[in-house]
Amino acid sequence: MDAGQGYFEVMLPIGYTSADGALHRRAVLRKMRGYEEALLYDPALTAGQLVTELLRSCLVRLGDLPAVDRDTVAQLYTADRNFLLLELRRITLGNRLQTWYTCPRCAAQITAAEDLSQLEVRRLADHQTLDDVVVDLEDGYVDRHGTRHTQLRLTLPRGVDEEFVAPMIEKDPLRAQDALVLRCIKGFGTLPKAALEAYGVKVLRELTLGDRQRLQQAFDGQMPGVNFQRTVACLQCGSSFQGVMDLSHFFVLS
Repeated sequence: MDAGQGYFEVMLPIGYTSADGALHRRAVLRKMRGYEEALLYDPALTAGQLVTELLRSCLVRLGDLPAVDRDTVAQLYTADRNFLLLELRRITLGNRLQTWYTCPRCAAQITAAEDLSQLEVRRLADHQTLDDVVVDLEDGYVDRHGTRHTQLRLTLPRGVDEEFVAPMIEKDPLRAQDALVLRCIKGFGTLPKAALEAYGVKVLRELTLGDRQRLQQAFDGQMPGVNFQRTVACLQCGSSFQGVMDLSHFFVLS
């Protein structure tokens, strides 16, 4: 990983495809400095913008690109951005992270010391292209003409999508989730793209809860990148559950 002289080389799970069709997967990072720490306290930045600015500042090189600008970082897949954040945290503050989980059975607060070097990272194979995520719904969506649409084809979200939904998250997290999925839909049965854009999140809200869960599971399950899901044991009630690592203090030394 160490590329010498304070630079660290990593391999992206998916990679960035430039205008000439070349795929760039090798990235070089440097440690965060005080300039980047100041970004963490900038109230003008949304969560999506913060990730973009942190990576733009610390991403020294990406493949054979002559430079890495803000637009390039914003076009990276979310899976690659999360991976780069993980590696940036590791090289800057180390592998140990103190994190918290809430037991869904008894609501106990559980503190755990995680080793970030042990997180699973799913990568595309060499020369493998990213396929669309295809979801077959059980109930589907019935449009105003009575046509039922049951197959969704999606791409994975990018930084620009994160930035778009970030202002919604605090006020309406469900709307933010639906808006993110909507931006990733490439096709929904035979529903015209114009109709899909006109209906907006209404299409997703009209899906049955089972179909919404199928959509989310397929979306998450086929995504390359870091698996932040952990198996957690609750000492208070004795149950075990799947929790998602709390990254709210990701860049605090623990």
